[in-house]
Amino acid sequence: MTAPYVIGCDIGSQGTNAALYAADGQLVASAYHAYDVSFPHPSWAEQDPRLWTAALHATIAELLRQVPEGPSAVKGLSFGSQLDGMVVCDAKGDPLRPAMIWMDRRAEPQAAAVAGQMSRADFYHHTGANLDSSHAAFKALWVRDQEPAVFADATSLMPPGSYVLREAAGVLAVDYSNASSLALLDPRTRTWSAPVLDAVGIDPAMLPELAPGTQPVGPVTRAFAERTGLSPETVVVVGCGDEMAATLGAGVYAPGEVCDVVGTAEPVCAASAGPREDPAMLVECHPHADPDVWLLENPGFVSGGNLRWWRDQFSPLERDAEARGQGDAYELITAPAAAVPPGADGLVYLPCMQGAMAPEWNGAARGVFYGLTLAHTKAHMTRALLEGSAYALRDILEGMRNAGLEVRRLTIVGGGAKGALWRQIKADVTGLPVRVPTSVETTATGAAILAAVGAEVHSSVAEAVEAFVAYRPEEQVPDPERREQYADAYRRYRDLYFTLKPIFDRP
Repeated sequence: MTAPYVIGCDIGSQGTNAALYAADGQLVASAYHAYDVSFPHPSWAEQDPRLWTAALHATIAELLRQVPEGPSAVKGLSFGSQLDGMVVCDAKGDPLRPAMIWMDRRAEPQAAAVAGQMSRADFYHHTGANLDSSHAAFKALWVRDQEPAVFADATSLMPPGSYVLREAAGVLAVDYSNASSLALLDPRTRTWSAPVLDAVGIDPAMLPELAPGTQPVGPVTRAFAERTGLSPETVVVVGCGDEMAATLGAGVYAPGEVCDVVGTAEPVCAASAGPREDPAMLVECHPHADPDVWLLENPGFVSGGNLRWWRDQFSPLERDAEARGQGDAYELITAPAAAVPPGADGLVYLPCMQGAMAPEWNGAARGVFYGLTLAHTKAHMTRALLEGSAYALRDILEGMRNAGLEVRRLTIVGGGAKGALWRQIKADVTGLPVRVPTSVETTATGAAILAAVGAEVHSSVAEAVEAFVAYRPEEQVPDPERREQYADAYRRYRDLYFTLKPIFDRP
């Protein structure tokens, strides 16, 4: 490992992970700093933006202790930041209130009011995003409506990625992917959408300047250099949203490649050579971290969270065995499910524990086990749970196909990538081969790739991906017989959902 180096930072909602990479893509060191989310009222989720800055100071300083050549050997810094957050700042760049992060859903009335000005289909056409309160523009409208004194003092509305960029470089800018999460950007032109700005009543002068994620914006500020130990010459690169960074860090940037991010939720992103629209609006269209590529994306249904619920609530023996050092609880839970036939002998699970994001967006939907008999075992229920997520994944892939994209391979990252059975089920249900990067926590990797390109350590995104991303030698491929069995099981899953939909939608 020799200089030069770059640093990629994953600014998440639970903490910040910073990673130091050599120019050849080798991970040298990483550092993590946790922080809290505040939930002051039902449907609210807030965070002090200054926590992100403090976490950057601490993690970068820790990384620099691992650089034998000294701070000047670190040439670039960039970020993969949580999407769908809103930071309201004054003219000095100071936050006027806590940030409203991606989990915050208080702006339902504001989204409904905009729906009275513009149809949901028109909104989707103009922005590539659904007219949904999770997106940051509606959170800004909530501040305008409910905290007018705060809004009167505001000069800037920005996502978390823009806030940390200004903290590091003193420049107010936003890349196209973070801008798209505001639900104010036209993804076709990569400019602010005038019709949507008119409908929501937001002054474009309050928004950051648009820039590619690979664009260098200058050196770190003197204050940031002093707090971190970075050289004052370190180049700061704009960066992107965390889903886009995770996708890029998985090596997914060629058209038709799909990144399946399996954590508590399961966002699914596919690279596309141009912007596309899904007639059913199941998948959104956003610019990718790579300025020459777009993403078709579903922001994710509860997936790994279902398996954790199954472990925590119904698997005390496996948890106890793990505590005694007798194996991983998840592996102990899922191993018996491998002996259950595809389709779980007619048992179906709908993975809608916090509402549905597939086969449609429906916040009223709920999780269901259907088809239980006295012949079913815990292993059947475990397999049905794994299969339910695979069916939802197939729904999303079908939405991408309906948008005109030919999907051809799955790259799975996140904690859920560790389970070989789950990977094989997804291959069999979707009919796509499945691969896994050697590192499944890829957000910091994607940010480091942008830092390497912006700091001219690498000449292109493709060159940097080639250096930074490698894959495990084994690859799951679909089994034709199981694929046929799953065709029937998938139809049963969809029939069940749409049969229950009237019950879900009852007040």
